[in-house]
Amino acid sequence: MICALCQKTEANKKNTHYLSDGIIRKCLNIGGTNARERGFYFDISNGNPFVEFNFQRIDEVNLEKALGRAPNEEELENARQIPFSVDFVFCDVCEKNFTEFESGFSATILPKLRNADLTGIKLLTFKEVSLIRMFFYIQIWRNSICEEIFTLKKETQEELRLIILNKETENINRFPMIITYLETLGGDKGFTENYVGSTSDKNPYIILMNDFVVQFFDDKNSINFEEFYGLNNTEDFEKTINFEEEEFTIKILANDERKILLYNLIRNEKVKQTLDFLEKSFDLMWQRIFYSFPPKQIKAQYINGIIGNDGHKVLKFSQKQIIEYTEQFIWNRIRR
Repeated sequence: MICALCQKTEANKKNTHYLSDGIIRKCLNIGGTNARERGFYFDISNGNPFVEFNFQRIDEVNLEKALGRAPNEEELENARQIPFSVDFVFCDVCEKNFTEFESGFSATILPKLRNADLTGIKLLTFKEVSLIRMFFYIQIWRNSICEEIFTLKKETQEELRLIILNKETENINRFPMIITYLETLGGDKGFTENYVGSTSDKNPYIILMNDFVVQFFDDKNSINFEEFYGLNNTEDFEKTINFEEEEFTIKILANDERKILLYNLIRNEKVKQTLDFLEKSFDLMWQRIFYSFPPKQIKAQYINGIIGNDGHKVLKFSQKQIIEYTEQFIWNRIRR
């Protein structure tokens, strides 16, 4: 296989982290230690909401809080850590190019955010535009190469590849981008409350990297406001967009706001995905028995029997409970 970046050399590098290990590591580790340990992975894009979500979570206690019930063995077994690394996609020379910018970001930018006093700060500006952009371009581009659900436009992906390959440091501020730093207090253990993963949405394309959230747009005309559970707000949205900037702005989300964002994110995305899954599954089962789509009223009664007036109730049921309820619901219809 040829290296995805240079497209010339054999892809001989093993264990390349397509989201920088130095950024995500403390989120993935139990207790926030530096040693790599196993965690839980949640995939919002996955068709079966009972197995995977889309974000890294660490311990069974936090998993239970997110679900609203104790996870079963299948959920635990199938939600083991995916370490965000790949083998034989890049070559060792290109890997060194990645490391050059990642090391520069960690040495120059990261200390001004992690463990810094950010009290009362909403926006922080940096003169190191090229370094910051190159670091996050690497995350975005590698994620698009290695993560199936994260798909950039082909022309955007290729332009990013050439910027990274040629180490362009001038005039690379032509893609709109928002970077939010999630203030994370409570020592290393606090980082295990965060997530790692990406959405399948476009404009913005979103990546969560522990205490950083990346929002990326194809071009100026693609800029689109998404509240995204408290990540963005209309008051400062325009100020947070970096586009043809002379200084790079990073938005700061205070620790309390971070906790609200992450709680709402995992709960609401999980509810949305689970309800969609249930409706599609119900349609399929009904068609197999009655050879037609279920009437809207009957499908509404089916969903209402699970959630009532509170959509979040759907998270309290295991896959087995849902199957048993569905079978009983349809059996009651057959007996009528």
